[in-house]
Amino acid sequence: MMPLSLVLISGACGFAIAWIFRRTTDRAAVQAARKRVYAHLLEFRLFADDPRLIFRAQLALIAENARLFRLLLPPLLISAVPLAWIVLQLAAVYGTRPLPVGQAAVVTAQMERDSPVSLDGPPAITVETPPVRDPTDQQISWRIRPTQAVRGMLRLTLSGNTIEKNVSAGDRTVFLTRRRVHSLFQFLLHPEESRIQTPGVAWVEVDYPKSESWIFWFLAISTASALTLGRYA
Repeated sequence: MMPLSLVLISGACGFAIAWIFRRTTDRAAVQAARKRVYAHLLEFRLFADDPRLIFRAQLALIAENARLFRLLLPPLLISAVPLAWIVLQLAAVYGTRPLPVGQAAVVTAQMERDSPVSLDGPPAITVETPPVRDPTDQQISWRIRPTQAVRGMLRLTLSGNTIEKNVSAGDRTVFLTRRRVHSLFQFLLHPEESRIQTPGVAWVEVDYPKSESWIFWFLAISTASALTLGRYA
């Protein structure tokens, strides 16, 4: 079942995009460019027996499409950055599911240097394997298994320092973060958990199950909202 919150957020995004387009484009110029595009398309049917005129119509159509794209470029650039950030945050809620109770999952740490490291979890999550190292990628992985629904912290111990990572298991839809990071740039993209301050670890990730259907509904609802509510923007 599609969450009501996703419907409301998608509709709001569509309305906001329509508002940006209406406020930052020359609508008269866009409308004129669209009419010229249609006119060049009609030329293909009218002059189907004249290859020279068809070729000229093709060149004119390409030029007119480029002009139309240039007119639409400012609102595309203005909306691209906030929309991309919003999609990343929605993916944390709707693009992943909590760990299924009783099923194994993998926790991976990207190391920046070779150091002894251990992993502990809350009582409802069992760490089933010792650390498995991949010397090629400098990654360390563990297999964990939740025995009941839980929201808690995994604790990665490195050189006397502890790094905590949120973990959730069960059926309830919650805000999930696959990866906690050290890099400032990655933190700006994924600010759901605070940055890792301990040196030597680039990120810690829980391999949550993925859910892809949300993006289809987001695109469909936001597009419908932009088309139907855009006139009121």
